[in-house]
Amino acid sequence: MSSRCCIWNGKLHRKQLNLTNNIKTVIIEVPLRVDFAGGWLDVPKFSIPGAFIVNCAISPLVSLKHWPYHQGGGLGGSAAYAMLIGKDSVKSELDMGVGWQDPAVIKETGLCVWQSGVEPVLDIKKNPSFLQGKMGLLWLGQEHHTPSNVDRKRNYDTIKLAGDLAAIAVDDNDLYKLAQAVNMSYTAQLEEGMKKLPDMNCLAKKYCGGGWGGYALYLFENRTNEVFPIEPYMVP
Repeated sequence: MSSRCCIWNGKLHRKQLNLTNNIKTVIIEVPLRVDFAGGWLDVPKFSIPGAFIVNCAISPLVSLKHWPYHQGGGLGGSAAYAMLIGKDSVKSELDMGVGWQDPAVIKETGLCVWQSGVEPVLDIKKNPSFLQGKMGLLWLGQEHHTPSNVDRKRNYDTIKLAGDLAAIAVDDNDLYKLAQAVNMSYTAQLEEGMKKLPDMNCLAKKYCGGGWGGYALYLFENRTNEVFPIEPYMVP
């Protein structure tokens, strides 16, 4: 009788553990992300040894039932959707011919510096609290499609320099250095052919993700009501 109880308890315990593990794999909601600098250097064929990609997970969070953003906004929505339906989000992004930065930071959360390369390697992760109340999004009225823009001609030297400066800014928790890096990224986007963004009383601005539509990111000393407010997000 005693041995049967032990066997039963063991089986029950294992079932409970398996059930708990299964529950943990069901993702209900995830953040999206904004990218500050180094964009495109997460695409394996454009990677530069020693370069950096800098990004941050953001709230409001999204779920299959609640998605408070426009589609095609340049915020990593396709990676977030892949995660929510249980796909390998990194593989999903790479299969489309784009980079891995979106699923990497959505999974990691926080303010992150990644090494440019063929797969995600986290270099720095910081609590992004110094960005609270400083970020906003402006919808530009049309969706963008990152895979369509992958092979456009762009200035990767400027993109790398912006990533280098942004990495220093993250390490120093320096909003103003980060703003300089964002503006440098925006300069590269203008050189690529994107239109100038609306002026606001901001520290910096740039197109989100691959640009050519979607959302624009604005950094402020004090956020205005002209933008959709977002906050940095990090799992405790």
